[in-house]
Amino acid sequence: MTLRVDKNRVKSLFVSGIEAVVAQSDQLHDTAWDTIACGEWSAADTARHVLCVSRWYHSWLDRALAGDTSLPFDSAIMDRENEAALDALGPVSGPQAVRQFANSANDYIERVDNVWDVPYAYPYGLATAGLHAGIAATEWHLHAWDLSTVTGELHEPEDSAGLFLAAGACLAAREGGLRSAAMSIVVPLAARRSPWKSMVNRSGRSPSQRFA
Repeated sequence: MTLRVDKNRVKSLFVSGIEAVVAQSDQLHDTAWDTIACGEWSAADTARHVLCVSRWYHSWLDRALAGDTSLPFDSAIMDRENEAALDALGPVSGPQAVRQFANSANDYIERVDNVWDVPYAYPYGLATAGLHAGIAATEWHLHAWDLSTVTGELHEPEDSAGLFLAAGACLAAREGGLRSAAMSIVVPLAARRSPWKSMVNRSGRSPSQRFA
């Protein structure tokens, strides 16, 4: 049994994640950009981070199209790679980063649309470009949530069950074998029970005080 999510649904989730980051950022002004939003990152750092990640996705897709299915780097050094990418980005303001991110991410999903099934390696394993788009959509929505802790209007995707399924489909494909088959049964069931709260929790955030 293979867990599948409709392509158009994944694309919609990806685009709505971009829009959510932009919408939350539009509410930030002046010193609000300096407020802590994600771990030790300020809102501005978080905006710069999503820009860096979007650029990573383009480079990983370039590798996939060249037939390279080796990991771009090991997930164990993700924190170090994140900080190195931010350092390399340089002095880009929060609003500038969000504008560049939106352009980069929208260009990316247009590229993926044409090569949906190409084998695609990312730091946590091997899937396809289309399946990874579900993980990417989750990245955008989670960071929109981070920014929303600053604006005070907590973000929640309209299709949180679909987002849970899209991320789960990628994780199941990455695992392969019996574990993949088991996840193909468990993930749809879990998607029916507070999927967004579960995703925020699983991402290592501490949302308990922010959910009723």
